[in-house]
Amino acid sequence: MVEITLNIAMGFLLASFVVAFFRLVKGPSIVDRLLAVETTTLVVLGVIAGISLRSSSELFIVVLILAIMGVISSVAVAKYLVKGDPF
Repeated sequence: MVEITLNIAMGFLLASFVVAFFRLVKGPSIVDRLLAVETTTLVVLGVIAGISLRSSSELFIVVLILAIMGVISSVAVAKYLVKGDPF
């Protein structure tokens, strides 16, 4: 049952990745592209978590570190867009 659920979740993550990548390429503004990069990062983290569950490995610390880096980079880019200086 867990294997079927993981396969369905991976399918949804793949569909989300395709939509986010399309928005990244076609986005009319830089804010749309920033949100697409954030979404793509979250989808990749979901895939890594799914692979970790499937293979019973300890990749959750990697997911946690990448999530923190994604949030920090998104905040830095947003501050740069607003003020022109990320710090």
